[in-house]
Amino acid sequence: MHRVELADFLLIAEAHAGIAARDLARMPRVMQIAQAALAAPFSGFGAVEFFPSLGEKAAVYAFRIITYHPLPDGNKRAGYDVMREFIERNGAVFTHPPGGLADTAQMIEDVAAGVASEATFTAWVLERLEPPAP
Repeated sequence: MHRVELADFLLIAEAHAGIAARDLARMPRVMQIAQAALAAPFSGFGAVEFFPSLGEKAAVYAFRIITYHPLPDGNKRAGYDVMREFIERNGAVFTHPPGGLADTAQMIEDVAAGVASEATFTAWVLERLEPPAP
């Protein structure tokens, strides 16, 4: 699978935080927390992956960025965009729920507010993911 790397995150974050990527890269807190959030989807123990599917990894990218809050501003938007970037890089498609972007925004807000758990958010993402074409 094609990962979203730290440099990619910094460019996405720059667009949402309004702070240049090079300046974000000089902030130890941003770098440490972002690296942890970006590593989480690929974590495991031995040969066991904790998040084996593309959808699970995508959800964990967003959830961890949103909840770890590495940026001074723009964490929800950055988390969502990292998730979408990962999905697209790997040939899958994310579709919004029937309520469109407003329902997606509400779910992201629920994650940030601690109302939606990681399991709930992951199930929500999996319902909206169309796998890559063969």
